[in-house]
Amino acid sequence: MRRYLGALAVSLGTLGSAQAAVITSDGVESPYSYQEYRAAADGRDFLVEVRGVPFADMTQAAFDLALMAILQSARPARPAATFTTQRGGASMLPAYRLVLVFNPARNLAHETQCRALDSVRPGTPTPGQVRVSVAFCRKDDLMSKAVARTSAASVSDPAFRQMFVELFPVMFPPWNPFLEGPTPGWE
Repeated sequence: MRRYLGALAVSLGTLGSAQAAVITSDGVESPYSYQEYRAAADGRDFLVEVRGVPFADMTQAAFDLALMAILQSARPARPAATFTTQRGGASMLPAYRLVLVFNPARNLAHETQCRALDSVRPGTPTPGQVRVSVAFCRKDDLMSKAVARTSAASVSDPAFRQMFVELFPVMFPPWNPFLEGPTPGWE
């Protein structure tokens, strides 16, 4: 619990330098387990599937590369995942992935991100605004979800990185409210 409160204090301390994100539609599903996420991510390559680009002046490939660096810098120290858009790394567990859809349709179901990502069509970016729908998937099963938005003019805008700092504890909380109590050993 002490580590969680310390991370929260660090996150809140950084809010003065970047605008806070607005996170909605968040939560975990009944199969979610922090221990499972930790086993799939800690010290491993972790697949990230990205659809859409929130900044009109970037290609998908350039954005994906910049986004992986941002995810690396925004993630907590543990689990020590290496985020990548490249499938098939030697340490990767292919059943697990993080799916991010930028400029999502208002009616995009998080389950669709896990089960039918090829059918998802991101919208056109709005200058100065970033909106992303995030799903943590195990195969076709939705494990956790969130929608976040922030004001950011470019990929290097501190508010863009801050959005992910705030999303990590929402997407990967230490316990599942459908189960009893915090994950043992999570302090």
